[in-house]
Amino acid sequence: MKKMIVAALVLAGSTAFADSTVLKCSAPSKGKAATINITIGDDTSVDFLTMEVKEKTGSSTFFAQLDKGTVANQLKQGYLQTLALTEKSAQTDDGVIRNTGFFGVSADNGSYSGFMAANGNIYPISCTK
Repeated sequence: MKKMIVAALVLAGSTAFADSTVLKCSAPSKGKAATINITIGDDTSVDFLTMEVKEKTGSSTFFAQLDKGTVANQLKQGYLQTLALTEKSAQTDDGVIRNTGFFGVSADNGSYSGFMAANGNIYPISCTK
């Protein structure tokens, strides 16, 4: 797991690919809703996702590196699930993965719903393609 996190961090810092929007998500709130935009880079060797979380207190960027075709296959099957890594993601000697979140949605009548756990928060989200 440590090697995967390090490899993803190196890739994140060393590549600049065009992005395509995968999903646009929002979390309901009484004030300004949090939004989460999921994009995929045009890398030909891996699926590199970027998750931009914007809320009233600021914004955060998360990422995930998956085997090529994983995102398309998951969406075709009606879901998308992945870890949400940050530049500070690390696995400690006791096995705990720190500064990391989780993104998971499933399809329901043409839209997606689920949650993103990140920044110490759990965002219930609704998404569209």
